[in-house]
Amino acid sequence: MTFTTLNTIIEDILKIASGSIISASNPFSRRQIEDWVHQYRAILLARELDRDNYVNPDYIQEIPGLKLEQIDLKGNVIIVQGFPYEFDLTLQDESGRFLGDNYMLRTKLQVPKTIDLNHKSGITFIGDSKGNEIQLVHKFRNAWQKHKRYSKNELLAMLYNNKILFTNNVTLDDITIRGVFENPMEVGRFINPNTNLPIMSYDSPYPIPNNLLPVLKEMILSKEMKIIVQSPTDVKNDSNYGVAPKVENKFNS
Repeated sequence: MTFTTLNTIIEDILKIASGSIISASNPFSRRQIEDWVHQYRAILLARELDRDNYVNPDYIQEIPGLKLEQIDLKGNVIIVQGFPYEFDLTLQDESGRFLGDNYMLRTKLQVPKTIDLNHKSGITFIGDSKGNEIQLVHKFRNAWQKHKRYSKNELLAMLYNNKILFTNNVTLDDITIRGVFENPMEVGRFINPNTNLPIMSYDSPYPIPNNLLPVLKEMILSKEMKIIVQSPTDVKNDSNYGVAPKVENKFNS
């Protein structure tokens, strides 16, 4: 499957805008267009979720090799801004014994902010180094109390302050996560352990279905840059996913 980079998307939009009447004094920066690309990607995703209740894998990014650290829980009570409701989480069982033998594991770094997937977390997968999936729960205390009789040693994960925490005394060194992130470029903060290169760059495949790129470009051009795109066709350009560059200024037509 062919993917388009963020650099190419931005350049396509600038090329189309340069053919309009306002191109001589184009006030739009690459950074501004980048922000619009992220914004309208989220809008298109929300539309697809409302229609199909399905997350296209093309929106999902993977962060492998996330390192973990221990945190001491003795005497601590963590207040969690849960999703979709706020709730209190005391990391103790009914007898007052702290879970996880007085400590838990969590990711050293904060993970990028995710997009709400119809009242579900934007984290779509958490797994250990062998690919075994770890369940992500939101109401951690309730989940623990419900399952502790039958699976008290089960490894569970929770998102707290954009870090992922784990129950039980475990010896994980790192994890892999997948998710739909609000700003896909935030994934570039993380290094791929296999290549020692940033996972995401402006020349990496941008996480959006290719068939929606013409729609995304037209939305930015018409709603933000006030340029009317006559016909969103698949024209021949560098990315092969452009919008026909026949445009006009809304205010001078």
